[in-house]
Amino acid sequence: MADVDRKTFMRDVYADYWLQARDKKYGFMDYDRRLCELVESESKPEARLLEVAIGTGYPIAGFLARAGHKVHGIDISPALIERCRELNPGIEASVGDAENLAFDDGTFDAVYCFHSTWYFPDLPRVIDEMLRVTREGGAVLFDIQNRSHPAIAADYERRLRQIRPGVGPRLVLQARNVAKVVLRRGNPNWHAVNYEVPTDPQAVTDHLRQSPAVQNFSVLARNESDQSLARIDDHCTFPHYPRLIFVARR
Repeated sequence: MADVDRKTFMRDVYADYWLQARDKKYGFMDYDRRLCELVESESKPEARLLEVAIGTGYPIAGFLARAGHKVHGIDISPALIERCRELNPGIEASVGDAENLAFDDGTFDAVYCFHSTWYFPDLPRVIDEMLRVTREGGAVLFDIQNRSHPAIAADYERRLRQIRPGVGPRLVLQARNVAKVVLRRGNPNWHAVNYEVPTDPQAVTDHLRQSPAVQNFSVLARNESDQSLARIDDHCTFPHYPRLIFVARR
């Protein structure tokens, strides 16, 4: 799908799914709790935080706001932002594009983006924007679906094969999904739609190394058994983990 189509898809179609799915299907997972703890460990008390792709604000932004932080959030979907404001009156949420953040340089103590980087057409640009709006000494945190992990890579290749023959089957699938969302009948099946793109972790590490805005960074892996996070010192082990978390210090 072209870049603009991916953004339109996320804004106008897929957002309807996330209005309900995040809290009713996934809930506050142990992994989410670990991510909240990580953000707090990398920022000061009552920090000014920005969540990129905040969705409804559940669960991470809401947790951090209740912990006393000044949380802001952006999302490309007006519907998700409206729901976020309803659920979290204390969060400053606005419609925005992750590739063009509408904030001045150095506005936030920390900026984070979880469960979402695989939806962005231009992740390096998003990373640069997150770094730009973070103050010196602050932290940028985000996770990726690890394209070097065999299962992640195989699933992505399978989805690519489904859409390569032509646009006809894809359009039919999207039409059925939209009908299910609108009528609230059945669960949409997005698996053959190439909106979700895993990331090469080496490309991210190279980008962070080359960025003049980054003092240092670390990579953590999610342990699939207990959802704990552990630092990776040997990048040769990247393929062992389906989910990786990057923490960059300005």
